Amino acid sequence: MKKTVKGLTFSTPVVATSLNRGRGSERFVGANGEINAANKADLLKQTAAFLQAVASTGAVSEEAALSQVEASAVRKQMLTAAFADKQAHKELGEVVADELYQAANREGFARRFLAKQTLGQGQTPRVHMRMKNVTASIATAATKQHTQILRDNLYTPPEFYVQTRPFVEQKDIVVATGDVLEEKFVEATEGIGVTEDRVWRQLALQTVGVENDPVTFFGNMTAQGLMNLRTQVSRWNLPVAYWLVANDIWNDIVGDASFQAVIDPVSKHELLLTGQLGVIYGMTVISDAYRHPQHRVLEQGEMFCIADAVNHGMMSDRGGIESSPIDVSVEGVPGRGWHMHELISMVIANARSVVRGKRI
Repeated sequence: MKKTVKGLTFSTPVVATSLNRGRGSERFVGANGEINAANKADLLKQTAAFLQAVASTGAVSEEAALSQVEASAVRKQMLTAAFADKQAHKELGEVVADELYQAANREGFARRFLAKQTLGQGQTPRVHMRMKNVTASIATAATKQHTQILRDNLYTPPEFYVQTRPFVEQKDIVVATGDVLEEKFVEATEGIGVTEDRVWRQLALQTVGVENDPVTFFGNMTAQGLMNLRTQVSRWNLPVAYWLVANDIWNDIVGDASFQAVIDPVSKHELLLTGQLGVIYGMTVISDAYRHPQHRVLEQGEMFCIADAVNHGMMSDRGGIESSPIDVSVEGVPGRGWHMHELISMVIANARSVVRGKRI
């Protein structure tokens, strides 16, 4: 059963801002939840500015900031209670783990690009691919990947652990002026959700040159250059579903008139905060531009075109993130924390389904 605590919600660290556009009085986000813009070109520019503000400060509206302040007070009470009661310590870890799992599903692009398989007791991961005699990229651990030719339509990839150990020292509770639990949640996000995305990227890099040649761009990215990149995947008769871009590529999109003519940008700021920026040539544009710089996965100038999940690959997990309390007896330092882990598998089962581009 999902555990919840009233007011206990997490996000990247935030600061209250007016979210005004430049020196004017008009805000980035209107009352309807959409980015304020005069036209499509202006929307692209305001989106870039909004993402930069969110990534650097976690900027939100005054109303949302007040809600965060209230949630911070609740989190401080919960963390203090966790130091005094073992059951509260255990339950708080379960709440944090559940929030981490939701964040990974909402914001992680590995979970967006790959087909999802939830496993129960006694089940093993099973990947069914429409194509056989293709090269797959397989993760055997969070830091180990290899390629393999699949001779059949069915493959059973190995499972591996993704783990993190957020720990709060007792002195941090006494001297901290900020939201300690929020900080630990951000650390755990990097340990779980960001690690998943890093594994997917490494798998994608393993496919470079196997079926699709890498594409290098000199100067600014253009719509014609994107079409050339997309063709690497579509030539195999695969539907190209996503264009994943580093944060600096969005600046090329903003400044190029050829992009403005073909892109349908997202205006809802809630969608922007999941990394979805728009649709172009039938591909959903995804980026980690909204993330804190330490949580970004892509290199500057890096991009990928990816086929739909059915033709791309699969990720399995066994019901989410598990949390176990740890304390001074484990860490050797007075404090409380949790060992959090998930058991997953991840495979790009068709090297034809992804191509990497790099702007130099």
